[in-house]
This record gives sequence, C-alpha cells and structure tokens, in this order.
Amino acid sequence: MHTTQLRISALALATSLAALGAASTSALAAETEIYGQIDTGFYAVDSKGKNPTLEMKPSIDVSSYWGLRGRESLGETGYVHFVLESGFEGDTGRVANDARAGALFSREAMVVIGREGTGEIALGRTAGFLGSTGTYAQWAATGMNPLASNAPDAALAGVFQSSPIMDNAIVVKSAPIHGVTLLGQFSNSTNQATYPESEGFSNTEHLYALAAGWKGENATALLAWQMIDYANAANGPQPHDAKPTHNIFAGASRGFGDLRVHVAYQHLENARGMLGVPSVISASSMGFDGAASREGFRADAFSIGANAPLLGGRLHGSVKVVTGEWRGERGAAADTEGERWVGALRWAYRFSKRTGFYVLGTYAYANGMFENTDASNAIANRATAAAGLTHKF
Repeated sequence: MHTTQLRISALALATSLAALGAASTSALAAETEIYGQIDTGFYAVDSKGKNPTLEMKPSIDVSSYWGLRGRESLGETGYVHFVLESGFEGDTGRVANDARAGALFSREAMVVIGREGTGEIALGRTAGFLGSTGTYAQWAATGMNPLASNAPDAALAGVFQSSPIMDNAIVVKSAPIHGVTLLGQFSNSTNQATYPESEGFSNTEHLYALAAGWKGENATALLAWQMIDYANAANGPQPHDAKPTHNIFAGASRGFGDLRVHVAYQHLENARGMLGVPSVISASSMGFDGAASREGFRADAFSIGANAPLLGGRLHGSVKVVTGEWRGERGAAADTEGERWVGALRWAYRFSKRTGFYVLGTYAYANGMFENTDASNAIANRATAAAGLTHKF
C-alpha cells in the first residue's frame, strides 16, 4: 500500500514538474524570440584593372544575421525590451560585421525603455540613421532605396555615405505624431577598441545625429543630419584638429498605383572618405594626405529610381551619381575632383512570405580623383552581377 502511494506521489511530482517546465518554457518563448535571416548567392565582379571574379558570397542582397530579442511590460503602457544581434557568413558560418575578437553581437546590443504613445530611449551598440542595418536605420524604415537591396552598388551606399555601427550609443525616438517620428542619437565613443572612453571626452570620436521620418498613406519622407567629430589625439587616420564631418540627407518616395518612385539627395562637408560601407574609398587610398589634412571631401550625391510588378515579382531600377572635391592636403594625388555614376537593376521574386529569389546587375563609371590609384579605380569602376536566395526565420 505504502509502495503504491509512493509510486503515485512520485508520478504526480514528475507530472507537476513537467507541466511547470512546459509552462515556464511557454512563458519564456512568449517573452524572448530568436529571429534572423540568411542570404547566400553567386556574385560576379569585373573591376577596372583586375581579373573578373565569380564566387559564392553571403549577404549580397540582404545581411545574414541572427538575434535574440525580448520584451517586458511595465504597467499598462510602459515596456522594456532588449536586442542582441550577430552577423554571420552564410557560406562559411563565420561571425561577420566586426573583426574585433569576441565581438559576437556586433550588429546590435542594446536595452530599450519606453512608453506607448510617448517614445523610447535605447542604450548600447546601435547602427546609425543613414543605412539599412539596425533597429533605428531610417533608410530602411522610410524606404529610401529604390533597389531595396544591400548589394554594394545597388544600395544607396554606392554613392551615398552611410552611418557606422557604433559603440556607447544612446538613441531617443518619439512616438509618431501625424505620421512624423523624431529621433536623436549620440555616441560617446564610436569605436571603443580604437578610441577608449577612458582616454577622456576630447580623445574619443563622437557621433551626433537628428532625423525626422514621415509615413503617409502612400508616401514617405526623411530628413537627417549627422556629425562625426574626431579624437583630439594622434591615434586616427586624420590630424587631432581635423574638422568634423557633416552629413545632410533628404529623400522621399511615393506610390502611383503599382509604381513606386524614390528620390534622394546628400551633402557632405569634410568627409574622410567617399561612398558607403562596404565600398568606402578613404582619402589615403586615393593618394591624398589625409593624415595631415584638417579638411576632407565636399560632395553631393543624387539618386532617382522606381520599382513595379513584373512576371509575378518586382523589378527595381535606379541611377545614382556623386560629385566630390578633396579640400585637404593634395599629397601625391593627380586629381582632386571627380564623379561616379551607377546604374542598377534588380528583380526579386517571393516563393513565400519568408523565402525569396533575386537577380541583379550594376554598372559603375567614375573619373577624376576616383582613378588616382589602382585601388580606388577598381572600386569606383566596375560591373557586378548576382543571383541568390534569401530566407527569414
């Protein structure tokens, strides 16, 4: 009798523990989510002065990443949530986006507190407003890129300068007011490995940014300003008294039935490089003496493009141009002015909400200072083609 009761009690205890574990797992799953996407395809490049290449490549059309995010309610309208996001290479499985040892969650690592209808504040490692990477990336949030692609010359970064992913950042974001969302951002040291905060405020590199994004029924618009000031120390690729870089961006998109049109403009003052990630061409790679120059590039970039349905998918096209002038120490450079033109086409087809196929091609032509060196010439003058698959999970 006692043995039977003991067995029944043990069975009840085991059943209770299993039920409790299942309930805990369900609660955890409701609060914490694993998410991500993978993009792998074939990428061909024919650069001026180099042999053509064809390779399997990750993150051509969109970035490959995985992440963890969770949310906790605070009262009726308050909340706290976190984001931990890591890039990876779909063809090799290696961690991507940051070469620093141990930088696993290098795309984003932040905690956010906010209130519905008011706004939120985020602290940690975040991407800037001018780009398509990250929670607060406004090119993506307002649909500024007509190609809807991160491929080097298909993206706006083919002629526009993008924001970095930065350490030690704070972001303030308002709730939408008549479709307008206001944002502010500050980084106390954009790269902790290069400019440690412990060196003091004047010896670190800071980023300041403001943005206003608008979403209407069938249109969007974005106005943003970004400034990067440089460390008052000799540990960077520019002098300690280098003038800060100012970046002003304005863009809009509008739908006309099934057709959507996009336009964008950017002005740069004292930039230390041209183009955006991953195609940045630094002053030194063009032959200029950036290390001795207080001033940098002045540049203006324009983009116009559109997309519309085609053969069950969507066809995207754009033309972009940037004209620039180096205003610092000339060094050994032959030319101090130049321009780069980029034409791009992309067709994307979705098999489902999560899985898609893409094929794209770009052609870029540049002259003047972009042809100063073999290195800058190979980036500025090239044709590319790609095809691949994407999947979200």
